[in-house]
Amino acid sequence: MLYVFREEYFIFPIVAAALIGAVVLLCRWAFSRAKGGSLVRRTDYSPARPDSFGLLVVIYTTRTYDDARRTAERLTHQRIRATTARTTDGWSVYVWPADETAAREFLRAS
Repeated sequence: MLYVFREEYFIFPIVAAALIGAVVLLCRWAFSRAKGGSLVRRTDYSPARPDSFGLLVVIYTTRTYDDARRTAERLTHQRIRATTARTTDGWSVYVWPADETAAREFLRAS
């Protein structure tokens, strides 16, 4: 026969509350400001240098995000992998080196 003691009913809520408290403290530490050493990477929203994107090549630079995004979408519709980034020169459209000539020819023809 199975016996259930009152102590087991009392211990479970205490253990559950302790685990929830530990998770809350862990989350507070992980998502805290950088002063205490956060686990979450901080994003820098300042413009980057145009040459700081590794292998990607700049093919077009404009002043507005919308124009750069539209250009990248037009290139993507032509099966040319393109992306945009905010640089110190403005909004730049980047492509891979293998797609550079095709992207420049497409933009020249447009």
